[in-house]
Amino acid sequence: MATGFKYAYGELLTDIAKPFLIGVLIAGAITFFFPEDLTLWANDHPLLSMLVMLVAGIPMYVCATSSTPIAAALILKGLNPGAALVFLLAGPATNAATINIVRDVFNTRALVIYLSMISICSLSMGYAVDWIYTLMNVNPQAIVGQAGEVFPYSVQLISAILLTGLILYNWFSQLRHRHDRSHGPAHSH
Repeated sequence: MATGFKYAYGELLTDIAKPFLIGVLIAGAITFFFPEDLTLWANDHPLLSMLVMLVAGIPMYVCATSSTPIAAALILKGLNPGAALVFLLAGPATNAATINIVRDVFNTRALVIYLSMISICSLSMGYAVDWIYTLMNVNPQAIVGQAGEVFPYSVQLISAILLTGLILYNWFSQLRHRHDRSHGPAHSH
């Protein structure tokens, strides 16, 4: 059990900290800089908004850890949830390295099939999500906005402080470990 905690709050947290923080920073920038009337455009052009998110997501490598807060911020700004899902599916599934590997190991035809299938599946799922939201008459901005109301502010603040503390502790531990290795026994004479 101790090994599990050490892994979860040590190695795993260290591995996801950087993409998570990048995602939170980008989400903050989106929340601050994006126009409030994104809702009008996205509602008037749901398929076009999905295609825009597909085109944005495929070449830009965003792992699932960083794309989740970005998608939430876009939904808060009024992007239809289907377009956000397209971004969540296409971004982590593709990146420049994956695209090059598929092309090099297989061929360009396989790459076209790979990207086409990701595109078709992402757009289909995005359309299905928008259809479900419309069918159930649910406002996605209200749902994403209410997620923060589940826990009292004090719990949110304490959790944020603990998470920040754990991330900083792990980063400093890594730095100390690297420093100790580079100045280890060979330098002790």
